[in-house]
Amino acid sequence: MPPATLGRAIVVELKRRKGSERAEPFGHDDDKELGDLRSRLMRWSADNLEAVRSAKNTVTMPAGFNNRRADNWRMLFTIADRAGEEIAEHARHAAMTIEGSVDTGSVRIKLLADIKTIFDAEQLDRISSSDLAVRLAEIEDSPWAEWGKSNKAITKNQVAQQLKPLSIFPRAMRLPSGDLLKGYDRLSFEDAWERYLACISLDSTFGT
Repeated sequence: MPPATLGRAIVVELKRRKGSERAEPFGHDDDKELGDLRSRLMRWSADNLEAVRSAKNTVTMPAGFNNRRADNWRMLFTIADRAGEEIAEHARHAAMTIEGSVDTGSVRIKLLADIKTIFDAEQLDRISSSDLAVRLAEIEDSPWAEWGKSNKAITKNQVAQQLKPLSIFPRAMRLPSGDLLKGYDRLSFEDAWERYLACISLDSTFGT
């Protein structure tokens, strides 16, 4: 998506469904329940139209919500404020979560793919955080060798930051020798690999 379009959009990241997971088909029937919901929404709109119009320019924005980002969310916050204090708080929390993940989806999928390549190449069952960062930076034509504003090799902490939204965290593991290793095991990635890599061609998508 062009950056100019993406900057005017609210991006909601979804988890890819596993092949083993069942999803109930959405019913498109315009039944009584949908009719009732439509009627209630129309009534709410009519009752709150003027209040929303007058409040939209005075709505409170979270820190960092300026310019275009503020424009994207202003009306939604205004409506949430009319729905009550609790919903208003939830709306702002959701907005900060969503905005914090914009533009990171494709990068994380690339990271998952490269980590899988590292694990598969030597049939690893675990790897230290430091070793993983080093091996990522060694991959040719990858972004990890010149990562971030510093354009330096990605660090173990930066890898952890990218994996955190996927609920993948480094942990202490005991080796057969009895020594402790701080890093990741293969099992930690299996769920994310199945969700995000199973239905794509890594060669065509990432040019690796």
